[in-house]
Amino acid sequence: MVQYGLFSAAVVYGLGRHARFVSFSSRRTSLELLFISQVFWYCSITLVKLSVALLLLRLKRTRSWRVFLYFVITLILLAAIVQTFFQFLQCRPFRVYWDPRVFRQGPVTCFDERVINGNIVAFSSVQIGLDLVFSFIPITFIRKLNRPRREKVFMCVLMALGVFASVAAIARTLTLQNLFTSEDLFRTNVTIALWAVVEQQFALIAANIPTLKSFMEHTLVKVGLYFYDEGTETQVRDQLVHFGFLEENEKLDKPEKEDDRSRKMSYTVGSPRSDRKMTGFDDLGSMLETINDKDVENMLNQTERSPV
Repeated sequence: MVQYGLFSAAVVYGLGRHARFVSFSSRRTSLELLFISQVFWYCSITLVKLSVALLLLRLKRTRSWRVFLYFVITLILLAAIVQTFFQFLQCRPFRVYWDPRVFRQGPVTCFDERVINGNIVAFSSVQIGLDLVFSFIPITFIRKLNRPRREKVFMCVLMALGVFASVAAIARTLTLQNLFTSEDLFRTNVTIALWAVVEQQFALIAANIPTLKSFMEHTLVKVGLYFYDEGTETQVRDQLVHFGFLEENEKLDKPEKEDDRSRKMSYTVGSPRSDRKMTGFDDLGSMLETINDKDVENMLNQTERSPV
């Protein structure tokens, strides 16, 4: 939220317009806000990747897996620390980023252009590599889980959303190469900031969506109950089989609406040890799933003793 606030304030001061149409004071304030927002961007992208690493750490308990993830966490933290220090040390004084009057006040020392480009490529390569690792590594053990195929496919797709963050990081890196040849840095910074935000958003989505699996399934069930049409069930089933979410001989269960459930009669299970009150079901199979073997045995005994 802090970063978005800084971006918004920078836009208010003219970020996105050509430099010749923005006053010097507004341009200086906008670039200063943009510089500060980059520090928060490093923090946010680091925290997102740390959250994914900690999530993966809970999914598997083997020693090699934990050693690998601890190495990745260390790499994430080192990359963030190095990049943050480099942000302030690549030019001294760093106030030169938003105030060109510094050149008149004294000598300005900056790293060589090749060093700056190397740092940009190295940091971006680490981020892209981590996104790819977090996207595809979980697939190696998700496919071995004893779960329905459609659920495993769904989980793999959710975990692979980090690929979009990698694409945005590549675009951001390529855009940064134009920074030294641009005639209007005030305008060029907009494209760089845009790709940085896109990368951050895709990383946030990829990190949070897997934890929303249960919520999404519950929502989809409710939507299916609302739009359910028995006349189109065969067509929907054929599409699910085509995409591999349903087996060839597997049947779709007809959804049961809340109104239908509320109209059913209630009864008391005939067990002397149980006074549970249960809702009636359409078939015996569904009822047996909700009562224990003792209840079934007592019900059968009562049936045998009852007169015909």
